[in-house]
Amino acid sequence: MLLRRNTIAEQIHAVLRRDIICGRLSPRASLAEQELARRFGVSRTPIREAMIKLADEGLVEIFPQYGSFVGPIKLAEVLDSQFARETLECAAVEKAVMHMDAGHADRLKAILDRQRALHKSGDDEGFFRADEAMHAFIFALAGHPTAWLFVTGAKAQMDRVRYLAMTVLRKQPSVVAQHAQIIDRLCARDRAGAVAAMRTHMRGILKTIEILRGDKYDYFAEADGDPQPRGEAQDQRARKRPRKTEAKDT
Repeated sequence: MLLRRNTIAEQIHAVLRRDIICGRLSPRASLAEQELARRFGVSRTPIREAMIKLADEGLVEIFPQYGSFVGPIKLAEVLDSQFARETLECAAVEKAVMHMDAGHADRLKAILDRQRALHKSGDDEGFFRADEAMHAFIFALAGHPTAWLFVTGAKAQMDRVRYLAMTVLRKQPSVVAQHAQIIDRLCARDRAGAVAAMRTHMRGILKTIEILRGDKYDYFAEADGDPQPRGEAQDQRARKRPRKTEAKDT
């Protein structure tokens, strides 16, 4: 019974985690245990276990006697993740260049073609998975596949921003273009060029954050769940800013 209950809790955690990261559950949305129990057809015990784990990951905020809510996107954690990911990704692509061959080039180009097809079909989650597959392959090619697991475990808040970039700003074309540049430099065995292309790609999220903090102000928090300060001038800029359907930077 204990094993079964824990397995159910893990499955519920995985579903809710994906819903939060993909934006199906918006920041600050209420997470009522009773409603979730009905949704999954379980008792409240595995729901509580899943919520505690999500809270440990910073994705849920639990307020005793008041309720549980999807946590805001914590900017400090996003920036820490960006720093760590840029460092590891640039190191990985630099090493991957030394191991490139025709088969690896074909594999990377196939992933890129799949991303283009998924974008054309409007499959945002499939596009995201193909994006992850490309980066994971580069780590494997560099000889450090386990390092990618460290990256994925530390970038939940960053991934929430990446999904917003896809669904709100429609940045898939610029992501594909940057991936194409990385792959082109890998295939040319241009170590410096591959690192530069990867660094540009990794730093694109900083521009994305700048845009989204205006368009989706209430989704973000500087720290500890509190919204970032917002002055009158910033409010006026946000009201005047036209809605963006596609951005050049990523």
